[in-house]
Amino acid sequence: MFLGWFRRRVKVAERRVDAAAIMRQARRLRFRARPGAISRLAGLYHGARPGVGLTFAELKAYEPGDDVRHLDWNVTARLGRPFVRRFVEERSLVLWLVVDVSASMHFGSDQSTKADRAAQAAALLATAALRNGDNVGLMLVSDQIELELPPATGGRRLGRIVRALVAAPTVSGKTRLGVAGERLALAGRRALVVVVSDFLSDEKMAWRGVARRHDIILLRVVDPRESSLPSAGILALESPEDGARITIDSSSPRMRKRYAEAARRRSQAFARMCSSTGVQGFTMSTDVDPLRSLTELFRGRAARRWGP
Repeated sequence: MFLGWFRRRVKVAERRVDAAAIMRQARRLRFRARPGAISRLAGLYHGARPGVGLTFAELKAYEPGDDVRHLDWNVTARLGRPFVRRFVEERSLVLWLVVDVSASMHFGSDQSTKADRAAQAAALLATAALRNGDNVGLMLVSDQIELELPPATGGRRLGRIVRALVAAPTVSGKTRLGVAGERLALAGRRALVVVVSDFLSDEKMAWRGVARRHDIILLRVVDPRESSLPSAGILALESPEDGARITIDSSSPRMRKRYAEAARRRSQAFARMCSSTGVQGFTMSTDVDPLRSLTELFRGRAARRWGP
């Protein structure tokens, strides 16, 4: 009943941000964290990346200690002595950041809305990936792809991503993350895809197909106020996505209990979606520093990848 209901409607169709505000927000995203903490995140990210492939480099005469599994039998038979194929590891990875920019993401306090935390998390991940030489792409998604930056690397890439996160205008306030899934299903190269959203809608089919091609992390952003309704008397609430209104008595224990139960059902639905699609899910709260949440996420991934 309370899914997506908030105190105010956020108008996103014609958002305008002046240049000074853009620069202030960009600096906050890029330089708020300590360099040492960013380096630790970059190291954890590197250790938790999905396995990369091997690229053929050259043929060479066999020497004791070479892997016999790489013997090239055709060349060996033709030349009468053993030759092995030498491979090099593909160092770079593609990281796709998919960030929900629908109206529901603007819920929260002025200093830490879900949209703010999503942008901070995306900027931190982009920083970690670029430090490791990876290519980073960005999609801003509502019920359509509002902006797409194809994967690239280089010194100016982070600045462009940060500017898009803080200043790109949005046309729609509604949500359909599946449009990003449809786009990524066509991407040729295997990638790590991190989707940052509140996941108020269940779109498991959108990610099931993408998971066959890419490694996916669904990063759910929640606000504590979404799970605990304050006792503040009669409240007039308005949906940010369609403008529908409802009036409730927040002082009613029964009403607050139903509100909390609805939040639990959303958490359970998110867990079921991740389990049924075979992707990793992680929940990040707006009252926790995104750097801390991401460090926990990638430390856990690295431990699972490499074992005890």
